[in-house]
Amino acid sequence: MRRSISAGVLATVMLAGCSGTAEKKEGGDGSGGFDAARTGVVNASDKTGGTLRLGGTADCDSWDPAATYNGYCWNLQRLMTRTLVASPGYGDQARTMKSGELVPDLATALGQSNADKTVWTYKLRSGLKFSTGAAITSADIKYGFERMWATDVISGGPAGYFLCLLDTCDDEGTPEYEGPYKDKKGGLERIETPDAQTIVFRLTGSFADFDYLMALPATAPVPRAQDKGASYTKSVVASGPFVFESYTPGQSVAWKRNPHWSQDTDEVRHPKVDKVTLTLLSNPDDLDARLKNGSLDLAAGGGVQPTFQSEILGSPALKANADNPVSGFVGLFAIFPTAPSLDNVHCRRAIAYALDKRDLLVQSGGTYGGSYAATLLPPAVPGHDANANAYPSGADWTGDVDKAKQELAECGKPDGFSTVMAYTNSGQDPQIFASVQAALKRVGITVTGKQQDESVYYGNYIGAPATVKEQQLGIASIGWAPDYPSGNGFLSLLVDGARIQAEGTTNYVSVNDEVLNGLIKRSATAPLAEQAQIFKELDKQTMERALYLPYFYQKALLYRNPRVTNVDLRADAGGYDLVNLGVSDGK
Repeated sequence: MRRSISAGVLATVMLAGCSGTAEKKEGGDGSGGFDAARTGVVNASDKTGGTLRLGGTADCDSWDPAATYNGYCWNLQRLMTRTLVASPGYGDQARTMKSGELVPDLATALGQSNADKTVWTYKLRSGLKFSTGAAITSADIKYGFERMWATDVISGGPAGYFLCLLDTCDDEGTPEYEGPYKDKKGGLERIETPDAQTIVFRLTGSFADFDYLMALPATAPVPRAQDKGASYTKSVVASGPFVFESYTPGQSVAWKRNPHWSQDTDEVRHPKVDKVTLTLLSNPDDLDARLKNGSLDLAAGGGVQPTFQSEILGSPALKANADNPVSGFVGLFAIFPTAPSLDNVHCRRAIAYALDKRDLLVQSGGTYGGSYAATLLPPAVPGHDANANAYPSGADWTGDVDKAKQELAECGKPDGFSTVMAYTNSGQDPQIFASVQAALKRVGITVTGKQQDESVYYGNYIGAPATVKEQQLGIASIGWAPDYPSGNGFLSLLVDGARIQAEGTTNYVSVNDEVLNGLIKRSATAPLAEQAQIFKELDKQTMERALYLPYFYQKALLYRNPRVTNVDLRADAGGYDLVNLGVSDGK
């Protein structure tokens, strides 16, 4: 599975023009200033009480932890749900940990596995309780898992990671188990609960990243007696420090403190406020106006809009309360070997050299909207190589026209060729297409476009190999982010030969390469400490084949109300660690 959006939607912050220079950091010592939350905790405080006021432009796809698949909703899930393991909380301890490192949450330790990574065991902490006051047991965690198999009731979440990993599937990927609503007596045999504090997972194959899956919100415990199926989204039983106080779909959410949550059992969350509210506004400029006037504290997801961004960058006072983190999303192009001429790697490399990444960055938000990308793995994912650049674009990142022409000669097309580019009708995708078209024209490559609605783009269009071949697509614009900070959560999905399927494939280019598949297979049993080197090599090998071409790592310009305390950025989410924030005035 993946969270993929169009490259245009990736540009959640837009800046007219691109300076081409890196922004100098101001502050950064934890006391405030521009980008200070990237290097320290801003306004650190032990003050408790008050209300944190969040704003958003869209309701969550679901508040049910098993059904949500939106990145900003995953961050909000930390308010009310807990998982066996988690990404760390805020502060110096979290900063000293290696990129992608996990910590125990409901469990006493990270998973204990056998040698081939097929059996994983976790022990629960003592004293864990739901917001109802009932004890959280291993049976509640197992039941939370089993709900994901009821895909006719619980849909939209990351169930694809689990269904065939913990159950027998047929050739079409359909598991035998149908979920607890149809099978009320059996349950998943591969999940065992020998006692109330122990849970054992017996996988169908080796998977060294299993701890990462245990940190996804979908693995949160659910008490069977309070489960309301598809309506559970309105009445989630909390295991975290906050619980629903009220929820009006599409308008607002309010959380109050969970009286049965204990700080003694939670090393990840250190909440300070008594209440959190989320106001949903259809107009993003209205949200920005409320951030500016102080009636809202933070945007729960995404950066500010062009008007407010310009004001922030032009005002030292406003800029001192802003941060510009890398979000984890990567803008890239799939290059289909099934297209005429593109079965030759040199023709694909010609495209790589001809791209004008400077202009692409302008179209994607400028230096505050992103930074130049030369690798597929983004900076927050272990295996990212900051020194790698398979296809240098020149000192100004506008491309290497001479090198592109040399590659065209190598592929037997010295005068160029014609190809088709797919893109969505969303955001800046039309401008991204225009940039590619103009850049490739410089070397004789003629690009025509085929635009599709984003709702069908990934699953039924570029995600359907037969359609790609029938439409003779040569290039497709893609936005891509890891579901969790690992090469398996990002790069394997794009190149694993086993993931080729008729519709909804994430291996868009239908590559089934022995070298790439071998590296993925090695990663399945390698300790996490050794995976970075494997995925670094997988990135290198994929780039050498010119199957996917990255051009920018998304950034967002975020604004924080000066009253907010304990402000820190989550490297795995590209946003603030909402559950640990406080307020200085207690209101």
